[in-house]
Amino acid sequence: MFHVVYSRHYWDYEDGVGTFANTWTLYRNIDYSQIGFMSGKLSEMKENADKSYADYEAKRDFKSDPKQFYKSEVFIVDDEDYFKTYKDVYPDSYMGPSGLVPVEEDYYHDYGQKNQFMLVKDYDDYYTWYGKDWTQEMIEAEYERRNNQVNQQKLTLDNSVNS
Repeated sequence: MFHVVYSRHYWDYEDGVGTFANTWTLYRNIDYSQIGFMSGKLSEMKENADKSYADYEAKRDFKSDPKQFYKSEVFIVDDEDYFKTYKDVYPDSYMGPSGLVPVEEDYYHDYGQKNQFMLVKDYDDYYTWYGKDWTQEMIEAEYERRNNQVNQQKLTLDNSVNS
């Protein structure tokens, strides 16, 4: 699977010289059979995302400083990078996420994996959920429920293939 993300880059004049980016997922969990098609649409997606973001900004009371913005881009990210966690990068020293973020969602790169803002389509219905005000127990119960549901579907598929 791969993912298409939109990123807006800004100069950081307030905290010194440097830059920062805000990044959101446009298309999530796309099968590799679509990579040629999606690659050919990146410039069109960027144009649409820029327009959507401008429309969003126009409706807000607090707007970002246009002098700080310097570029936007749309690019493809592979599963390996998209779902990479701090535990993957620092297996020997990882102490766990702060707050109610499950270990498997303590992402090393923020591509807006669990953010619905700017999301056009998620090709995996089981991935898109968000328990903003959930307790850790509720999050773990939801993971268990989803895993059981996926396992049941696999078992049903295996039984139908073996029949």
